[in-house]
Amino acid sequence: MNDRFETQGSIVQRIIDGSVTIDSIGEFENVTKIFPDDPGIYRAFADLLAQKKSIDAAVNAYRKATRLFIDLGMTLQAIVSKILEWRIVQPSHQEGRTFYSDLRRAEVQEASLEDFLTRMAYPEIVAFMVNLVRVRLPAGKIVKKFGDPENDIYFVVSGSLKETSFRALAEEKWGAEKSTADLAENDFFGDVYPFDQQEVSQSDVETITRVELVKISKERLRTVCNKYPNVELLVRNLYGTHSESREKEPSRTVRKTARHKLPTKVRLKIFPQEPDKSPLVVDGITEDISSGGACLVLGAKYRTGHPAGLLGKNVKVEMNLPKAVANLNILGTVVWSKEVPQEGETSIVVGVQFKEMSDDNRAALDDYCFGSEGEQNLIWSLWESYMKH
Repeated sequence: MNDRFETQGSIVQRIIDGSVTIDSIGEFENVTKIFPDDPGIYRAFADLLAQKKSIDAAVNAYRKATRLFIDLGMTLQAIVSKILEWRIVQPSHQEGRTFYSDLRRAEVQEASLEDFLTRMAYPEIVAFMVNLVRVRLPAGKIVKKFGDPENDIYFVVSGSLKETSFRALAEEKWGAEKSTADLAENDFFGDVYPFDQQEVSQSDVETITRVELVKISKERLRTVCNKYPNVELLVRNLYGTHSESREKEPSRTVRKTARHKLPTKVRLKIFPQEPDKSPLVVDGITEDISSGGACLVLGAKYRTGHPAGLLGKNVKVEMNLPKAVANLNILGTVVWSKEVPQEGETSIVVGVQFKEMSDDNRAALDDYCFGSEGEQNLIWSLWESYMKH
Protein backbone atom coordinates (compact mmCIF):
# COMPACT_ATOMS: atom_id res chain seq x y z
CA MET A 1 0.00 0.00 0.00
CA ASN A 2 1.11 3.55 -0.61
CA ASP A 3 3.23 4.63 2.37
CA ARG A 4 1.71 8.11 2.55
CA PHE A 5 -1.80 6.75 2.83
CA GLU A 6 -0.76 4.09 5.32
CA THR A 7 0.99 6.50 7.66
CA GLN A 8 -1.68 9.19 7.48
CA GLY A 9 -4.50 6.85 8.40
CA SER A 10 -8.09 7.84 8.99
CA ILE A 11 -8.90 10.79 11.22
CA VAL A 12 -10.60 8.57 13.78
CA GLN A 13 -7.64 6.18 13.83
CA ARG A 14 -5.35 9.15 14.42
CA ILE A 15 -7.55 10.25 17.32
CA ILE A 16 -7.37 6.74 18.74
CA ASP A 17 -3.58 6.45 18.47
CA GLY A 18 -3.04 10.00 19.76
CA SER A 19 -1.50 11.56 16.65
CA VAL A 20 -4.53 13.88 16.52
CA THR A 21 -4.97 15.19 20.05
CA ILE A 22 -8.19 16.22 21.76
CA ASP A 23 -7.59 17.74 25.18
CA SER A 24 -11.16 18.80 25.97
CA ILE A 25 -13.49 16.29 27.63
CA GLY A 26 -16.51 17.98 26.09
CA GLU A 27 -14.94 17.94 22.63
CA PHE A 28 -14.06 14.26 22.91
CA GLU A 29 -17.53 13.44 24.21
CA ASN A 30 -18.94 14.90 21.00
CA VAL A 31 -16.74 12.53 18.99
CA THR A 32 -18.23 9.57 20.89
CA LYS A 33 -21.67 10.76 19.76
CA ILE A 34 -20.56 10.41 16.14
CA PHE A 35 -19.11 6.91 16.68
CA PRO A 36 -21.15 5.46 19.57
CA ASP A 37 -20.16 1.86 18.78
CA ASP A 38 -16.41 2.31 18.23
CA PRO A 39 -14.45 0.71 21.09
CA GLY A 40 -11.20 2.45 20.14
CA ILE A 41 -12.84 5.86 20.50
CA TYR A 42 -14.15 4.98 23.96
CA ARG A 43 -10.76 3.56 25.00
CA ALA A 44 -9.06 6.81 23.98
CA PHE A 45 -11.82 8.83 25.70
CA ALA A 46 -11.31 6.82 28.87
CA ASP A 47 -7.56 7.48 28.73
CA LEU A 48 -8.26 11.23 28.55
CA LEU A 49 -10.75 11.07 31.42
CA ALA A 50 -8.24 9.17 33.55
CA GLN A 51 -5.56 11.73 32.71
CA LYS A 52 -7.94 14.52 33.75
CA LYS A 53 -8.68 12.67 37.04
CA SER A 54 -12.35 12.27 36.12
CA ILE A 55 -12.35 8.88 37.81
CA ASP A 56 -15.98 7.74 37.67
CA ALA A 57 -16.38 8.80 34.05
CA ALA A 58 -13.10 7.06 33.12
CA VAL A 59 -14.24 3.80 34.70
CA ASN A 60 -17.54 3.95 32.82
CA ALA A 61 -15.77 4.68 29.52
CA TYR A 62 -13.32 1.79 30.01
CA ARG A 63 -16.25 -0.50 30.77
CA LYS A 64 -18.06 0.53 27.61
CA ALA A 65 -14.89 0.13 25.55
CA THR A 66 -14.37 -3.35 26.99
CA ARG A 67 -17.94 -4.36 26.19
CA LEU A 68 -17.63 -3.08 22.60
CA PHE A 69 -14.28 -4.85 22.13
CA ILE A 70 -15.82 -8.11 23.33
CA ASP A 71 -18.76 -7.65 20.97
CA LEU A 72 -16.25 -7.47 18.10
CA GLY A 73 -14.28 -10.49 19.31
CA MET A 74 -11.22 -8.34 20.12
CA THR A 75 -10.11 -10.26 23.19
CA LEU A 76 -6.64 -8.77 23.67
CA GLN A 77 -7.96 -5.23 23.36
CA ALA A 78 -10.76 -6.00 25.83
CA ILE A 79 -8.23 -7.36 28.32
CA VAL A 80 -6.06 -4.24 28.11
CA SER A 81 -9.08 -1.97 28.52
CA LYS A 82 -10.20 -3.95 31.56
CA ILE A 83 -6.69 -3.82 33.08
CA LEU A 84 -6.74 -0.02 32.79
CA GLU A 85 -10.14 0.11 34.46
CA TRP A 86 -9.02 -2.16 37.29
CA ARG A 87 -5.96 0.00 37.90
CA ILE A 88 -8.38 2.78 38.85
CA VAL A 89 -10.93 0.74 40.81
CA GLN A 90 -10.09 -2.66 42.26
CA PRO A 91 -12.64 -5.21 41.03
CA SER A 92 -14.70 -7.51 43.18
CA HIS A 93 -14.40 -11.26 42.72
CA GLN A 94 -17.80 -11.27 41.00
CA GLU A 95 -16.75 -8.53 38.56
CA GLY A 96 -13.68 -10.53 37.64
CA ARG A 97 -15.74 -13.67 37.10
CA THR A 98 -18.27 -11.79 34.97
CA PHE A 99 -15.52 -10.39 32.75
CA TYR A 100 -14.00 -13.85 32.35
CA SER A 101 -17.38 -15.30 31.36
CA ASP A 102 -17.88 -12.52 28.81
CA LEU A 103 -14.49 -13.27 27.26
CA ARG A 104 -15.32 -16.95 26.95
CA ARG A 105 -18.61 -16.20 25.20
CA ALA A 106 -17.11 -13.76 22.70
CA GLU A 107 -17.01 -14.60 19.00
CA VAL A 108 -13.25 -14.57 18.48
CA GLN A 109 -11.44 -13.37 15.35
CA GLU A 110 -7.78 -14.44 15.33
CA ALA A 111 -7.47 -18.15 16.06
CA SER A 112 -4.02 -18.64 17.63
CA LEU A 113 -3.93 -15.70 20.04
CA GLU A 114 -7.62 -16.00 20.89
CA ASP A 115 -7.17 -19.69 21.72
CA PHE A 116 -4.29 -18.78 24.00
CA LEU A 117 -6.25 -16.09 25.85
CA THR A 118 -9.67 -17.71 26.09
CA ARG A 119 -8.62 -21.25 27.02
CA MET A 120 -7.06 -20.23 30.31
CA ALA A 121 -9.01 -20.93 33.48
CA TYR A 122 -10.06 -17.94 35.56
CA PRO A 123 -7.09 -18.00 38.00
CA GLU A 124 -4.73 -18.46 35.03
CA ILE A 125 -5.97 -15.45 33.06
CA VAL A 126 -5.82 -13.29 36.20
CA ALA A 127 -2.21 -14.36 36.85
CA PHE A 128 -1.38 -13.57 33.23
CA MET A 129 -3.10 -10.16 33.24
CA VAL A 130 -1.44 -8.86 36.41
CA ASN A 131 2.00 -9.47 34.88
CA LEU A 132 1.36 -7.58 31.63
CA VAL A 133 3.21 -4.31 31.08
CA ARG A 134 1.83 -1.73 28.64
CA VAL A 135 4.21 -0.12 26.12
CA ARG A 136 3.28 2.82 23.87
CA LEU A 137 5.71 3.95 21.16
CA PRO A 138 5.69 6.50 18.32
CA ALA A 139 6.41 5.63 14.69
CA GLY A 140 10.01 4.89 13.76
CA LYS A 141 11.07 3.37 17.10
CA ILE A 142 13.15 0.18 17.36
CA VAL A 143 11.50 -2.28 19.74
CA LYS A 144 14.25 -4.88 19.54
CA LYS A 145 17.34 -5.48 17.44
CA PHE A 146 19.02 -8.47 15.87
CA GLY A 147 21.24 -10.08 18.51
CA ASP A 148 19.32 -8.77 21.53
CA PRO A 149 18.53 -11.39 24.20
CA GLU A 150 14.94 -12.62 23.97
CA ASN A 151 13.63 -11.67 27.40
CA ASP A 152 10.04 -10.64 26.63
CA ILE A 153 7.06 -11.66 24.53
CA TYR A 154 5.12 -8.73 23.03
CA PHE A 155 1.47 -8.67 21.94
CA VAL A 156 0.28 -6.00 19.50
CA VAL A 157 -2.79 -4.19 20.83
CA SER A 158 -2.93 -1.57 18.06
CA GLY A 159 -0.76 -0.06 15.36
CA SER A 160 1.65 -1.52 12.81
CA LEU A 161 5.25 -2.71 13.01
CA LYS A 162 7.82 -4.13 10.59
CA GLU A 163 9.87 -7.21 11.43
CA THR A 164 13.04 -7.72 9.39
CA SER A 165 14.56 -11.17 9.87
CA PHE A 166 18.22 -11.99 9.24
CA ARG A 167 20.16 -15.13 8.39
CA ALA A 168 23.44 -15.52 10.26
CA LEU A 169 26.52 -15.63 8.03
CA ALA A 170 30.20 -16.10 8.76
CA GLU A 171 31.56 -14.73 12.02
CA GLU A 172 33.23 -11.74 10.35
CA LYS A 173 29.93 -10.65 8.79
CA TRP A 174 26.90 -9.15 10.51
CA GLY A 175 24.10 -10.91 8.69
CA ALA A 176 22.02 -10.80 5.55
CA GLU A 177 18.44 -9.69 5.30
CA LYS A 178 16.18 -12.70 4.99
CA SER A 179 12.62 -11.41 4.92
CA THR A 180 10.32 -8.62 6.02
CA ALA A 181 6.90 -9.07 7.57
CA ASP A 182 4.27 -6.66 8.82
CA LEU A 183 2.93 -7.02 12.35
CA ALA A 184 -0.51 -5.71 13.27
CA GLU A 185 -3.08 -6.04 16.05
CA ASN A 186 -3.25 -9.51 17.63
CA ASP A 187 0.21 -10.48 16.36
CA PHE A 188 2.99 -11.28 18.81
CA PHE A 189 6.78 -11.44 18.71
CA GLY A 190 9.58 -12.48 21.03
CA ASP A 191 11.11 -15.97 21.20
CA VAL A 192 10.94 -16.84 24.91
CA TYR A 193 9.88 -20.50 24.74
CA PRO A 194 11.17 -23.10 25.61
CA PHE A 195 12.06 -21.39 28.86
CA ASP A 196 15.27 -23.37 29.41
CA GLN A 197 16.82 -22.00 26.21
CA GLN A 198 18.28 -18.48 26.00
CA GLU A 199 17.61 -17.25 22.49
CA VAL A 200 18.84 -14.08 20.84
CA SER A 201 16.72 -12.08 18.44
CA GLN A 202 16.99 -13.05 14.78
CA SER A 203 15.21 -9.90 13.64
CA ASP A 204 14.79 -6.16 13.99
CA VAL A 205 11.32 -4.95 14.94
CA GLU A 206 10.46 -1.31 14.23
CA THR A 207 7.21 0.61 14.61
CA ILE A 208 5.58 1.89 11.42
CA THR A 209 2.82 3.83 13.14
CA ARG A 210 2.14 4.71 16.74
CA VAL A 211 1.66 1.43 18.54
CA GLU A 212 0.36 0.05 21.79
CA LEU A 213 1.88 -3.21 22.98
CA VAL A 214 1.66 -5.31 26.10
CA LYS A 215 4.54 -7.52 27.14
CA ILE A 216 5.29 -10.12 29.76
CA SER A 217 8.84 -11.04 30.68
CA LYS A 218 10.16 -14.53 30.13
CA GLU A 219 10.76 -15.03 33.84
CA ARG A 220 7.30 -13.85 34.87
CA LEU A 221 5.69 -16.04 32.23
CA ARG A 222 7.78 -18.99 33.41
CA THR A 223 6.55 -18.37 36.98
CA VAL A 224 2.93 -18.36 35.83
CA CYS A 225 3.50 -21.58 33.89
CA ASN A 226 5.17 -23.28 36.85
CA LYS A 227 2.09 -22.56 38.94
CA TYR A 228 -0.40 -23.35 36.17
CA PRO A 229 0.88 -26.12 33.83
CA ASN A 230 -2.07 -25.57 31.48
CA VAL A 231 -0.69 -22.13 30.63
CA GLU A 232 2.60 -23.67 29.51
CA LEU A 233 0.66 -26.02 27.24
CA LEU A 234 -1.13 -23.01 25.75
CA VAL A 235 2.19 -21.17 25.31
CA ARG A 236 3.61 -24.18 23.48
CA ASN A 237 0.57 -24.30 21.20
CA LEU A 238 0.78 -20.55 20.60
CA TYR A 239 4.35 -20.80 19.33
CA GLY A 240 3.51 -23.92 17.33
CA THR A 241 0.67 -22.29 15.41
CA HIS A 242 2.79 -19.15 15.01
CA SER A 243 5.56 -21.14 13.31
CA GLU A 244 3.05 -22.82 11.00
CA SER A 245 1.49 -19.52 9.98
CA ARG A 246 4.92 -18.02 9.25
CA GLU A 247 5.50 -20.73 6.65
CA LYS A 248 2.43 -19.59 4.75
CA GLU A 249 1.73 -16.28 3.07
CA PRO A 250 -0.11 -14.24 5.70
CA SER A 251 -3.65 -13.28 4.82
CA ARG A 252 -5.56 -10.74 6.85
CA THR A 253 -9.24 -10.08 6.85
CA VAL A 254 -10.73 -6.69 7.44
CA ARG A 255 -12.55 -6.89 10.74
CA LYS A 256 -16.25 -6.14 10.66
CA THR A 257 -16.66 -2.92 12.59
CA ALA A 258 -19.25 -0.27 13.14
CA ARG A 259 -17.06 2.19 11.27
CA HIS A 260 -16.22 2.02 7.57
CA LYS A 261 -12.58 2.96 6.92
CA LEU A 262 -12.24 3.43 3.17
CA PRO A 263 -12.00 6.83 1.43
CA THR A 264 -15.39 8.05 0.22
CA LYS A 265 -16.09 11.30 -1.59
CA VAL A 266 -18.70 13.46 0.10
CA ARG A 267 -20.38 16.80 -0.46
CA LEU A 268 -21.28 18.86 2.58
CA LYS A 269 -23.97 21.52 2.49
CA ILE A 270 -23.65 23.91 5.43
CA PHE A 271 -26.87 25.79 6.11
CA PRO A 272 -26.61 29.39 7.35
CA GLN A 273 -28.74 30.67 10.19
CA GLU A 274 -30.19 33.33 7.90
CA PRO A 275 -33.05 31.73 5.91
CA ASP A 276 -32.53 33.98 2.87
CA LYS A 277 -28.93 32.85 2.30
CA SER A 278 -27.83 29.89 0.21
CA PRO A 279 -25.96 26.98 1.83
CA LEU A 280 -22.19 26.77 1.57
CA VAL A 281 -21.28 23.69 -0.50
CA VAL A 282 -17.95 22.01 0.25
CA ASP A 283 -16.43 18.85 -1.24
CA GLY A 284 -14.41 16.52 0.95
CA ILE A 285 -13.45 12.96 1.80
CA THR A 286 -14.35 10.71 4.68
CA GLU A 287 -12.59 7.55 5.81
CA ASP A 288 -14.77 7.24 8.89
CA ILE A 289 -18.50 6.60 8.50
CA SER A 290 -20.77 4.98 11.03
CA SER A 291 -24.51 4.76 11.43
CA GLY A 292 -24.19 7.58 13.97
CA GLY A 293 -22.14 10.05 11.96
CA ALA A 294 -18.96 10.73 10.02
CA CYS A 295 -15.65 12.58 10.18
CA LEU A 296 -15.07 14.61 7.02
CA VAL A 297 -11.84 16.12 5.71
CA LEU A 298 -12.93 19.23 3.84
CA GLY A 299 -11.39 20.27 0.54
CA ALA A 300 -8.60 22.83 0.33
CA LYS A 301 -11.04 25.48 -0.96
CA TYR A 302 -12.67 25.75 2.47
CA ARG A 303 -10.99 28.79 4.00
CA THR A 304 -13.86 30.84 5.42
CA GLY A 305 -12.88 31.07 9.06
CA HIS A 306 -11.90 29.25 12.23
CA PRO A 307 -13.23 25.68 12.42
CA ALA A 308 -14.93 26.46 15.73
CA GLY A 309 -17.35 28.60 13.73
CA LEU A 310 -18.82 25.42 12.26
CA LEU A 311 -19.92 23.97 15.60
CA GLY A 312 -23.66 23.61 15.88
CA LYS A 313 -24.25 24.19 12.17
CA ASN A 314 -26.99 22.17 10.49
CA VAL A 315 -25.63 20.33 7.47
CA LYS A 316 -26.52 17.81 4.80
CA VAL A 317 -24.03 15.07 3.93
CA GLU A 318 -24.32 13.75 0.37
CA MET A 319 -22.61 10.47 -0.52
CA ASN A 320 -22.74 8.21 -3.56
CA LEU A 321 -22.34 4.70 -2.13
CA PRO A 322 -21.63 1.81 -4.52
CA LYS A 323 -24.64 -0.36 -3.61
CA ALA A 324 -27.15 2.43 -2.98
CA VAL A 325 -29.92 2.92 -5.54
CA ALA A 326 -29.57 6.70 -5.22
CA ASN A 327 -27.24 9.16 -3.51
CA LEU A 328 -27.50 9.27 0.26
CA ASN A 329 -28.61 12.62 1.64
CA ILE A 330 -28.38 12.66 5.42
CA LEU A 331 -29.09 15.63 7.66
CA GLY A 332 -26.86 16.21 10.65
CA THR A 333 -25.20 18.65 13.01
CA VAL A 334 -21.51 19.59 13.28
CA VAL A 335 -20.53 18.58 16.82
CA TRP A 336 -16.74 18.62 16.43
CA SER A 337 -14.23 20.49 14.27
CA LYS A 338 -10.47 20.82 14.22
CA GLU A 339 -7.49 21.82 12.12
CA VAL A 340 -5.20 18.82 11.59
CA PRO A 341 -2.00 18.22 9.58
CA GLN A 342 -2.86 16.27 6.44
CA GLU A 343 -0.36 15.42 3.70
CA GLY A 344 1.90 18.37 4.48
CA GLU A 345 -0.95 20.88 4.75
CA THR A 346 -3.49 21.92 7.35
CA SER A 347 -6.99 20.63 6.68
CA ILE A 348 -10.30 21.32 8.35
CA VAL A 349 -11.90 18.21 9.82
CA VAL A 350 -15.51 18.21 10.97
CA GLY A 351 -17.44 15.59 12.88
CA VAL A 352 -21.09 15.32 11.90
CA GLN A 353 -23.65 13.59 14.10
CA PHE A 354 -26.44 12.25 11.91
CA LYS A 355 -30.05 13.06 12.65
CA GLU A 356 -32.94 10.71 11.97
CA MET A 357 -32.76 9.26 8.47
CA SER A 358 -35.06 7.32 6.18
CA ASP A 359 -35.20 3.53 6.41
CA ASP A 360 -33.70 3.25 2.91
CA ASN A 361 -30.78 5.52 3.81
CA ARG A 362 -30.13 3.65 7.05
CA ALA A 363 -30.24 0.27 5.31
CA ALA A 364 -27.81 1.45 2.62
CA LEU A 365 -25.47 3.00 5.19
CA ASP A 366 -25.52 -0.09 7.43
CA ASP A 367 -24.78 -2.30 4.43
CA TYR A 368 -21.82 -0.08 3.56
CA CYS A 369 -20.46 0.00 7.12
CA PHE A 370 -21.03 -3.68 7.92
CA GLY A 371 -20.28 -5.23 4.52
CA SER A 372 -19.12 -8.86 4.50
CA GLU A 373 -15.45 -9.63 5.04
CA GLY A 374 -15.19 -10.86 1.46
CA GLU A 375 -16.61 -7.61 0.12
CA GLN A 376 -14.33 -5.52 2.31
CA ASN A 377 -11.25 -7.54 1.30
CA LEU A 378 -12.15 -7.03 -2.36
CA ILE A 379 -12.54 -3.29 -1.81
CA TRP A 380 -9.20 -3.14 0.00
CA SER A 381 -7.41 -5.02 -2.78
CA LEU A 382 -8.87 -2.64 -5.37
CA TRP A 383 -7.83 0.35 -3.27
CA GLU A 384 -4.29 -0.98 -2.82
CA SER A 385 -4.03 -1.60 -6.56
CA TYR A 386 -5.21 1.95 -7.22
CA MET A 387 -2.67 3.46 -4.79
CA LYS A 388 0.21 1.51 -6.37
CA HIS A 389 -0.62 3.00 -9.77
